[in-house]
Amino acid sequence: MRRKQPGSNATSAPLEGLGSSLMHTVRVWQVAPIHTQWTAVLPVKAGREEEARRWVSEALARNPDLGGGPPRNAIGLFEPGAGRRGPRFLPGDSAPRLPAALYLEFMPAGADMVYAQYELAHRILERVAPLLEDARWYAILTQCEDILDCWELAAGQLRYERHLTEEEQAREMLQQLEPSLRGRLGT
Repeated sequence: MRRKQPGSNATSAPLEGLGSSLMHTVRVWQVAPIHTQWTAVLPVKAGREEEARRWVSEALARNPDLGGGPPRNAIGLFEPGAGRRGPRFLPGDSAPRLPAALYLEFMPAGADMVYAQYELAHRILERVAPLLEDARWYAILTQCEDILDCWELAAGQLRYERHLTEEEQAREMLQQLEPSLRGRLGT
């Protein structure tokens, strides 16, 4: 069901009609527990790493991308370590010490024109939500920059809300919903 958001040109809608993969540029801003851009870095609870790794790996193997390999832009596994590519932190934020041994990355391909495996990412996160620490992040899917997705993990549950805006209004709406991102959204 879609409904008009009070005081805006947006509607809210569940995750419907995206299909298994659509071509979009994906921009992600994580605001908790750390501030990142391009990807959300979701900490796995201590002692739950093997279960999360197994479940994500199996889900990705069952859902290959168009080339037959694991999907490039759904959920990835990230283990901090020397020489590893790490998350890209928002300008002005200091990179916090990453306390978890394993993280799930939401849309790990970053801001790129890719087949966004949103439906798969959503299914995986719903399944592994009890294994993850609380987190909150936003994503804008761009072809006309008209989709703003709000994601939250809280108390082992995944919450998701989609806002459909008029063309070029998603960033403006995001700044209203999350004032801490004002001046940090770039292009």
